[in-house]
Amino acid sequence: MTAALLLVALLATSWFARKRLRLDFGSGRSRAYLTVAVRQVVGFALPALVMLALAGEWRALSEMPASFAALAVSFGIEGWVTPDDGWILSIGALAGTVIGSGLAWLRWRRKRKRGPIFGELGWLLPRDRADLAWGVALSLTAGVTEELFFRLALPLLATLATGSALAGLLLAAILFAGAHWYQGWSGVVATGVMGLVFALLYLASGTLWFAIAAHIVVDLNALVIRPALTGAWRRA
Repeated sequence: MTAALLLVALLATSWFARKRLRLDFGSGRSRAYLTVAVRQVVGFALPALVMLALAGEWRALSEMPASFAALAVSFGIEGWVTPDDGWILSIGALAGTVIGSGLAWLRWRRKRKRGPIFGELGWLLPRDRADLAWGVALSLTAGVTEELFFRLALPLLATLATGSALAGLLLAAILFAGAHWYQGWSGVVATGVMGLVFALLYLASGTLWFAIAAHIVVDLNALVIRPALTGAWRRA
């Protein structure tokens, strides 16, 4: 059963990656954004919840699995992050956002005569105010659905199948990076690193919600704040 569920998880990842590349933009960018949001729910959130239910691991939604907790202890990071540390993480995220956005704005200022720079996010990067609203929606959706899938359901199933929590989390980080290959090799490497960071944050805090919050902040920075500062807000 565990092996079968793991296979389903791998197929869900492949389906999402392939379907994202086949979007029809003829009906407009809003329709394309909505399609991606729906596919995140259908491709990640629903399979994650169904697989956790079939594997009898519903408690993992509110309580870190024992195998993950043991890995956190072996790494010596158990309890490094607590709910009381939320304000510290918020300040760090805000500082990183300000610095990164400032650098992106300066880069855009130097090259704006060549037109807006959309980077390797391609069409996903908002181009006007309407797109920014979708950027917020996609950031929230991706933060919840992808963390449920790549930081909980997929690595847990891999752990149950292989007996190694470390192998499960590493496999999930690799597949998380692969699911973003439409961003180019730099995007694959960046998302792979972020996947490991989110996994460590999950282990150190003992709760998935810290990883979800961090994921949302990263996506808001890429899909809302930076595009707004580099011209999207001024285009209707």
